[in-house]
Amino acid sequence: MNKSFLDAKQNEYINNSTKNHDTTADMRFENCVMANDAPKKLDFLILVIETLQINATDSLLLKARNIGLPVDFSSRVQLWKIRCSNPFRKTYTFSTLSNDQINSLVELISSMAENLYPLIRQLLSSKESKALNQERWFLFSTRLKSLIKARMNLQRSYISTILNDDSNEFFRELLVILSLSCGRGGAYRLKASLYNQS
Repeated sequence: MNKSFLDAKQNEYINNSTKNHDTTADMRFENCVMANDAPKKLDFLILVIETLQINATDSLLLKARNIGLPVDFSSRVQLWKIRCSNPFRKTYTFSTLSNDQINSLVELISSMAENLYPLIRQLLSSKESKALNQERWFLFSTRLKSLIKARMNLQRSYISTILNDDSNEFFRELLVILSLSCGRGGAYRLKASLYNQS
């Protein structure tokens, strides 16, 4: 049989396999609907990133440029507008996130979480001494609560509950989500957490 014919058939098979793979990837969430709290969750995850890293906004914009995110992530103002889709913010814009914006936020958060994983692991570690762990949690929770007070609507009972929760259960949940967003498949795991099964 003609070798060029075999090569052509092999290339056609590879191309079809790639197309099928991409289609499968796109259809992974076809039986799911985006949870109503997805904008809130994404915004709070970025707040945690800002808590863990000084000048996090600049780092977020630099990371967005490095991984090739669209113009929505080109400036502080654009990023702020996207984050104002969180209904618990003082400056809620009554806007909804597009699928592309959600995908971009997921990719950005996952990439940032990868860089911050050592700090996240320290906070979640049960192998540290109790005194050291409590000190780290005090510093982390104090800074995160100050950011929440500055940016969120304190009249909302949900925000009051978070600020008055000494167990920091919600903060731990956010750190666990960030830890699972690291590494291979991290962005997919994060995106999956934003959907409800229909």
